[in-house]
Amino acid sequence: MIYKCRFGSEDNPGSRYILNMKISTPIQKYRRTFKRYARKVIEPGRDMIRVHRTDVYVHPMNGIHVPASFIPDIKHTPSDVEFAERLLRSYSLATTDNPEPINGGAEDLWTYIAQKQQSTFFEILNGNNPERLASYLCNMSRHDATCGTVQGVDEFDHLKRSVHYQRFVARMAKDKLISLAEAVGAIPCENPEQGQWGENSRISERTLVEKIEQTIGINIAPPAIDGGLFKIGEGDHRISERDCNAIYTAWLVRGILPKNTNVSVCEIGGGVGRLALWSTILGCTNYTLIDLPHMNVLQGFYLLKALPDAKVSLYGEDHQNDGGGLHVQVIPPFARSQLSQNSFDLVINQDSFPEIHPSIVCDYLAWIKLSTKLFLSINHESKPKSINGTLLNNVHELVTNVGGFVRRTRQPYWPRKGYVCELYDIVG
Repeated sequence: MIYKCRFGSEDNPGSRYILNMKISTPIQKYRRTFKRYARKVIEPGRDMIRVHRTDVYVHPMNGIHVPASFIPDIKHTPSDVEFAERLLRSYSLATTDNPEPINGGAEDLWTYIAQKQQSTFFEILNGNNPERLASYLCNMSRHDATCGTVQGVDEFDHLKRSVHYQRFVARMAKDKLISLAEAVGAIPCENPEQGQWGENSRISERTLVEKIEQTIGINIAPPAIDGGLFKIGEGDHRISERDCNAIYTAWLVRGILPKNTNVSVCEIGGGVGRLALWSTILGCTNYTLIDLPHMNVLQGFYLLKALPDAKVSLYGEDHQNDGGGLHVQVIPPFARSQLSQNSFDLVINQDSFPEIHPSIVCDYLAWIKLSTKLFLSINHESKPKSINGTLLNNVHELVTNVGGFVRRTRQPYWPRKGYVCELYDIVG
C-alpha cells in the first residue's frame, strides 16, 4: 500500500517535498525477508564474478592487490554544528521560496533517488536539529544522503559485507588513479601494440600520487573529512575514485581557461562539491554551484570544511565579491535567475545531465546560452535505462535540439570508460 506524505511542519513550512511512503502488509514483509535471504545466497557469487571483470578497467587490473579501507567515522565539532545551522536556514529558505516538488514534479532519476532512497536525510533536514545534522554529514558517505553521488548507505553496506566487492571497487579506484597520472603526463602511457603492457598497474598508489603532485604542482591528498568513505592507499594519501575524477576535471578546466587571471566557473549538479574544491585549489577564484536544495546541504557542508579560508556563501546569504580571495556560492536551480548574464567564463556539467528530465536539461541549456561563451559537458551518451525505467539522455542530442552551440572539441574522458568530454562555443 502506498500513501503520499508531505514532509514539513508549522515550524518549518518550507520543507514540503512530497514523497511516497510505503505501508507494509504481511505479504510485503514476507517479500522483503525473502529478498534478504536471496541476497545472502546470490550476492557472494555475483561479487566473485564481478571482481574478475575487465571491461570496466582501462588497464589490466586482475590480480593486482590494492590496499583499501574505510575512513573511520568522524565526530562532529562545534564548528560543524554552526555550519549545520547555516545549512538548515538556507535549506528552509530555499524550500519556502520555491515550495514545488523536486524538479517541479518531473520524474527522473533524481526524483526517484529522493523519494525512494533518501528518507532518513529528509527526516533529518525537516527535524531542524543542527547537532544531529552535523553528526550525519560528517559521515555522509555511509548514509543515504550520498546515494547516487559518492557512496551511499546501500553501497557502504555492500562493501562491508563483501571482501570480493571491496577488491573490485579498490581496483576501479586504482585504475582511475593510473589514468589520472597518464592524463597529466606524470607517467608514460603504455602501448599494448608495442612495448610493455600492465606495468603501470603495478606502480604503488603512493608513487602515483607523488608523480601527479610533482607534475601539476599541488598536494592532491583530499581533506580528512570523508568519514565512512571507502578509499585506496595508506597513510596521508588516501584517495577515492571520485577524487581522481574531480582532480582530473579541475586540471582540464584550468587548461581551458586563461592563465593568471580571475576566472569564474559555474557547475550544474556538483555531487558533494569535490570538483568545486579542486577547481579552487587549481586557481579558479569564483565558483558557483547549482543543484537541488537538499544537495546544496551536502555541498555546502563539504566546502565549508574543505575550504576554511574561502568565502563560501549559501542561498539567502550575502555573496558580495570584493575582488580578493576565493569565492564559492552554493545555490538552488531557481536562484540562477538572480545571476547576471554572461557572468561566467565557463559552465560545466559532469555526470548528471543524462539523469535529469530532458525538459529541465533544455531549460538549463537555454540559460547557459545567456550566461557564458563556453560549455563543457562530461557525460556518458549510450542512453541506458534508468532504475526508474526511463531512458537517460544523450547530451549532444539535446544541445543540438536547443541550438546555439558549436562543438569545438570532443575527446574521451581519461579516467572513466564510456564518458566523453565535449567543449562547446556559444554562438548567436
